[in-house]
Amino acid sequence: MKIHPFIFSNNPNYRLSRHAVFWFLWIVYYALMSAIVMEPKWGFGKSFFAAFVEVAETTPLDMCFCYFIIYYLFPKFLHKGRYAGMLFLWLLASLAFILFYYLNAKYIVPHIRGLFGMKLEVGSYKLYPSDFFLLFSQINMEGCVAASIKLGKLYYIKQQELDLLEQEKLKLKPDEEKAIQPAFLTDLLTRMEIIANERPLVAAQSMKKIRHLLLYILYENTSSKVPLRKEIELLQQYIDLEKLTAEKEIRVNCSVHGSFANETIAPFIILPLVENAFKQLCSYTIKDPLLNIIISVRNEEINVKLAWTKPIETSSLTNGRNVILQNISKRLKLIYPESHELKMMIETEKIFIDLNIKLKKAVN
Repeated sequence: MKIHPFIFSNNPNYRLSRHAVFWFLWIVYYALMSAIVMEPKWGFGKSFFAAFVEVAETTPLDMCFCYFIIYYLFPKFLHKGRYAGMLFLWLLASLAFILFYYLNAKYIVPHIRGLFGMKLEVGSYKLYPSDFFLLFSQINMEGCVAASIKLGKLYYIKQQELDLLEQEKLKLKPDEEKAIQPAFLTDLLTRMEIIANERPLVAAQSMKKIRHLLLYILYENTSSKVPLRKEIELLQQYIDLEKLTAEKEIRVNCSVHGSFANETIAPFIILPLVENAFKQLCSYTIKDPLLNIIISVRNEEINVKLAWTKPIETSSLTNGRNVILQNISKRLKLIYPESHELKMMIETEKIFIDLNIKLKKAVN
């Protein structure tokens, strides 16, 4: 099933358009409901246009309340399991907005009605208990509608991710070879052709690093084990190349801890994980994309932690690059059976990968 971009895309044009359509329909709906109530006294036409202006005038309050829930309470409280704090702030916001609606009905609505010849004395509105509970239920109904739409979209995206994971698993054959062919070199060379004429200095710097990577791939990729030091050097060169040739700037924080001078590892285990992260980040339309890499070596074990940002409403798997992770998982089961752990966690705004390998327990 295709994820329709108008509903799910974070592209600013789609996002602004769908929000504009939603709020316009919102105004029309409430204007119609109010016009039906006022029709016996003022007629439907006059009542509708007056109600349309009234609802349009209060819609910014509705927008603030709904966006406060889905863009503040959800990421800061709901997704972190802080339910009591979320309910308290939701209730507090409800009371604050009831006050705003009361002041609006008392001092602004009479002027709007006056424009349409519907006399209403300024300051005559009284907030009786029944009116208070009506406003309370209405504002929270609006919040629940916004929350339902948001949660429904997130649930749908998660289901798409799970379905795609199952599809990728079916594509993998049980008799695949241990070796994995790195795809990043082809991508880098393709980008080099584009920037060679535009930025010759960058191209010159990049070609030197690509030559080192090419020699390493030709002579080391077929080995069952390679020095861990070389793998980390390869990773650092790859990160430099990505930063030099990427179409947009990506902040990368990479740190290596521990002693790995005498350690060995199967080739191209770490780099494809980082390649996958760069592919994901380049496909997103987010401000200030960030990738954190932490590599730790201790007691003949290596731990690799990756974390990168992603749009809240965008599936992290829809570009199909997760097949890289499936292939790595397959290789790890062949080379490091019962001596590795690969975990992937998708949160609202970030993706985490945690890989732990016992280096001395490889199958040669």
